[in-house]
Amino acid sequence: MTTTPSGIGKYRVERELGRGSSGVVYLAYDTFRNAWVAIKQIHPHLLLDPGQAAKYRRLLHNEAVLAGKIAHPHIVALIDVDERAEPPYLVLEYVKGRSLEAHTSPHMLLPVAEVLDIAFKCCNALEYAHFHGLVHRDIKPANLMLRDDGEIKLTDFGTALSQKGDVTQLAGLVGSPAYMSPEQIREAPLTQQSDMFSMGIVLYELLTGQKPFQGDSDYATIFKISSEPVVPIRVIRPELPAVLEDIVRVALAKTPGDRYASWSDFADAIVGASSSVTKLASQTTEVERFQKLRQFEFFKDFSDVAIWETLRLGRLHKLEAGTVLMEEGTSGKSFYLLLEGTVKITKNNLALSKLKAGVSIGEMVYLQPQKNVRSATVIAETKVSVLKIQGESLHQASAELQSCFDKAFIKMLVTRLIATNLQLSEWDVK
Repeated sequence: MTTTPSGIGKYRVERELGRGSSGVVYLAYDTFRNAWVAIKQIHPHLLLDPGQAAKYRRLLHNEAVLAGKIAHPHIVALIDVDERAEPPYLVLEYVKGRSLEAHTSPHMLLPVAEVLDIAFKCCNALEYAHFHGLVHRDIKPANLMLRDDGEIKLTDFGTALSQKGDVTQLAGLVGSPAYMSPEQIREAPLTQQSDMFSMGIVLYELLTGQKPFQGDSDYATIFKISSEPVVPIRVIRPELPAVLEDIVRVALAKTPGDRYASWSDFADAIVGASSSVTKLASQTTEVERFQKLRQFEFFKDFSDVAIWETLRLGRLHKLEAGTVLMEEGTSGKSFYLLLEGTVKITKNNLALSKLKAGVSIGEMVYLQPQKNVRSATVIAETKVSVLKIQGESLHQASAELQSCFDKAFIKMLVTRLIATNLQLSEWDVK
């Protein structure tokens, strides 16, 4: 039995997290960053044979190069790499949770609404990867990590195909047989539709607890993927809505051209299906919040990554009519994004204006943090839904997100200034 090392490089190893055919993953502590990390290290015995060693070093190198290019809320982040170490290793963001493999058995299935949330976020992450010229080639439950707080993270870009020629590609049949697309099996050129097929298999498995193509051997499984039709999911779970059956059927089409034209189309279909899934009114999903922010003019120039980061920063609050959000003359450290409802603004007990969903309130605590005294009172005129964000949290967010908010605030303030000037002009005429 292999002994767990006390340390790897500058990292203090705590324990083993898991192992596979190519390597082992350890939980370790980064004393410089004061944070837990996951270290992925190649098995030493795989480096004894020169030919085999070259292959696995290439896998690790590819993952380092490709993962280092991308930064997305639903993709595990690369922190460090040492290809010259013996054995070489990657240092990755630690995901406290488990892989989706834990939820592919009939008795361990997740709620359907949660499965759709996961699938939507995966589509979002894979659309981002596609934008950077990547085809993952190994989408499967084991490579999708579900954090304890319900967040999903895509990992393992070791076998990814870069369509921009950034790395030397691995030739031959690459990926996990049970999750390969028909064109992957034929070693034909791959596109984003190839990953869609694999994602369709994952979705099928999360909804039914069964793989759509399962043979007694890898060869038998590959034959079924290539030639046999899939059993509709409602044959296995009749209570599932028909729209979910349609989504899975399109994703698992044998011909790439018969699948979704883009990840956005796949994601839109999932959002459309969400309304067919029964859930309590209080169970608003992150997908719905994402879609709500996306539709507002305020977020027009925000990338998907920036919107996800906004959701991470904020806290959702549902407030009754009459609730005071801000009071004139008091200090405050947070601002609000109004998602639903209407608020009224007063100053010296005089009504100034009303604001509807899609705007920010109290943003001066971010724009002028040294002057955090509220200049007006804000009261919920109807039931409202707001995303509350600490000004200091935004100052510590990514440069991209700060730039997005700066531009959005400026546009909004200019619009308000124009509206105020028009109102004053009307008063002058009267």
